[in-house]
Amino acid sequence: MAATFDFSEANGAGQTLTTSRAEVNWKNIDDSTTAYTSAPITAGNNSFEKWQYGHFTGAYNQLQGGLFAHTAVAWGTGLTLKGPPAMTADGDRLTYATPSTTTNASLTTDMTAAVAITSGVAVWFGATSANASGKAASTTSNPGFTNYLTTQLQTTGSAAAGDTATVTLTLRYQEN
Repeated sequence: MAATFDFSEANGAGQTLTTSRAEVNWKNIDDSTTAYTSAPITAGNNSFEKWQYGHFTGAYNQLQGGLFAHTAVAWGTGLTLKGPPAMTADGDRLTYATPSTTTNASLTTDMTAAVAITSGVAVWFGATSANASGKAASTTSNPGFTNYLTTQLQTTGSAAAGDTATVTLTLRYQEN
């Protein structure tokens, strides 16, 4: 038995969902299709938030032990990556809001430095959707969803022009 996993993303005022995302691509537009090169973030501004989550289907009994972190490659000067709070209760989950470039104060984890996945923030699981209440440290629901793993790239005026380094975000989970 094995779970089938994909990252999915929500965009827009109506929470338009896109499945099977292979990248984050922080940019200055709220969608999952525009090339980041067509919507650059200018130094001193923030990206639109990326409202991504894990989606599980397939044959599994339980999902548990979720962790999320920036695990490889350093950011350049003037770049800060903010991420979701660690889950300790269902009330910690982020509730979807239309993405914007305004600094999101709910993104309380500084994910700028790469860390070992064992130092990542706790991720919880549940049924129905990433936005639904009822998240817990484990779930037997199928399909299953993580809480939102929302991130935002925030910049200062000292950020260099051009592409950032390609960083690695990791979601680790256990299944049985």
